[in-house]
Amino acid sequence: MTSAPMAVPESKRAAVSVEREKLLDIERGKGLGILLVVYGHLVMQGTLGEQAWYQATKSAIYTFHMPFFMYLSGFVFFFTGAHNALDRNFGQFFAKRFDRLLIPFIVMCLINVFGKQIAETFVHVDDGVSGFWQGPWAVISNSPNNPTISIWYLLVLFVYSVLTPLLWRLSSRQIGILFLFSLAIFFIPASERFYVARILSYFVFFVAGMLICKYSEYALTIFTKYILLWLVVFAAALYIGRSFPYWLLFCGAASIPFLHALVRLPFFENDKILLWLGQNSMVIYLFNTIFIGIAKGVYVKILPYHGPWFAFMIVILMIAGTLLPILAKMTLQAVPMAGPIYKYVR
Repeated sequence: MTSAPMAVPESKRAAVSVEREKLLDIERGKGLGILLVVYGHLVMQGTLGEQAWYQATKSAIYTFHMPFFMYLSGFVFFFTGAHNALDRNFGQFFAKRFDRLLIPFIVMCLINVFGKQIAETFVHVDDGVSGFWQGPWAVISNSPNNPTISIWYLLVLFVYSVLTPLLWRLSSRQIGILFLFSLAIFFIPASERFYVARILSYFVFFVAGMLICKYSEYALTIFTKYILLWLVVFAAALYIGRSFPYWLLFCGAASIPFLHALVRLPFFENDKILLWLGQNSMVIYLFNTIFIGIAKGVYVKILPYHGPWFAFMIVILMIAGTLLPILAKMTLQAVPMAGPIYKYVR
């Protein structure tokens, strides 16, 4: 027989409510970010007659959307005190991060690899899998034919989560020292193999989130007050784009003050859509490529995708990649036996 749930004191519930209110802009930022992620996954480069307007917008998005996501993750990491995990039960912290990030990564890799092999016999599949053993190895080594590169963020975030408390201790708990370290390793030449380049390149954005969180009272005021300036800087960064040698650092850094200020505007105070998408960003991130793939496979069998039809297909795929994962989450939530699965997408 299960015990009755413990009552939560009114004061504690109020404190939790206040803490969540403080992060509403972060949730909306995640909602905006996940929309950009889905848009970038709709059509693989060079497939299905990718049109110039989509290629150009997708290329621009890829210069900043994941740095912005890493920034948000670093902000939450510092806000929740996770950087001080070594002062508490680090073993328990490690286990929780492994369960929250690596388990979904491993499971989704297997689903993608073997699911694509099966799907290829019925419909068109972007970025297919060459063989039974080649697929998993491509995921582990992050070779050019990695079929699940779209969820690399989970693995890299796990690495940051478990190493940052140690680096925080080694930097004498000085956020400035940690930021300079993260900036320095950005410039280390590294291979994409085994995700090394991504681990080195995105840490600066994660630490930037920690830095802004630490000084949020001042930083966010500056972001909001000078939003037009940040818009100009961001637009200039997008215009220069990949022609700049360190375009990821340049565009990623330029996006942070503008996008964070954007979701803090009074216009978004009563917003429910971005907030809803942000609260469902995990399930969208995990499943968007699967539902996009299914929708795309069905679409190309019954409707054209050239000319003006390409834009219509983009709309259909965007809806499939955003809403169907949430529908799947709601279905799992409604099935009591699916509890062990639901906890990874909530």
